[in-house]
Amino acid sequence: MAENLLQARGGDRKGRGQAKSPFGELYAASQQSRVRVFAENSPFDSKDQLKGRGYRRSDGSDGRPKAWWTEVAEPMLEEELNWLRSEIYRSKATPLMRRLTAVERFKA
Repeated sequence: MAENLLQARGGDRKGRGQAKSPFGELYAASQQSRVRVFAENSPFDSKDQLKGRGYRRSDGSDGRPKAWWTEVAEPMLEEELNWLRSEIYRSKATPLMRRLTAVERFKA
């Protein structure tokens, strides 16, 4: 019966299942390199585009720049920069970026 319950949840202790445990997913996410991209000095009328893409606004009170920002996985960085350059800045701008460690990403 316990084996049936484990299989119903997507796996068993012998590793035959396809689903990862929540801890396994958290661990895998912690191993991925992430970059925080800041859209400093972006035009005011681009705020809806930025919000729609998942950017958040920082007022600068927590040590971050006063800017819209998002976090992207390292492999997606070039795509995000190209989007910012073509849709927001409309130039070859180089946005402020900060590489994040797992400790920085998951601290309270």
